[in-house]
Amino acid sequence: MKHKFAYLCILALISGVLVLAGVVVSQSASAPKATGGVKWMSMEHGVEVGNWAELEAIAGIDGQPGKGWVKYHNSEGMRFRVDVQCVTVVDDWAFFSGPIVSSSDTLMLNQWLMVVVHDGGTPGSKGDQIWGEFYTADPGCRPFHPSDMTDVESGNLVVH
Repeated sequence: MKHKFAYLCILALISGVLVLAGVVVSQSASAPKATGGVKWMSMEHGVEVGNWAELEAIAGIDGQPGKGWVKYHNSEGMRFRVDVQCVTVVDDWAFFSGPIVSSSDTLMLNQWLMVVVHDGGTPGSKGDQIWGEFYTADPGCRPFHPSDMTDVESGNLVVH
């Protein structure tokens, strides 16, 4: 009887170690990504415009492409959605792009948006920055640091 109890204890210990090892492996295999919802102000033709963006950009692993989405709207009624297809994450920076798949302005459809975000490292918006530019073809998602990044005024960007 003592041996059966000892075997059960050993099996329970081994099972616990295997479960813990599985959790560690699954956490380390998660793809780098950028997520958030932010607001910032800009000047457009002499008018102050409120801008809002929500995003989720997940880098591909094991040769898979990146994926995700960007939803944008502003105080002038412009809206669009991007189907993210390329994502590169380097430290606290994320670089991603994709085609505009829906928009309040049909002329924007099929254009590409390249986005660069920087996670300032603090909870909330302090230090977070965003940048975006439109392209007529796929710009890829190579890392670079634009000189005209915009400071996020509220919300939070997380690169992890």
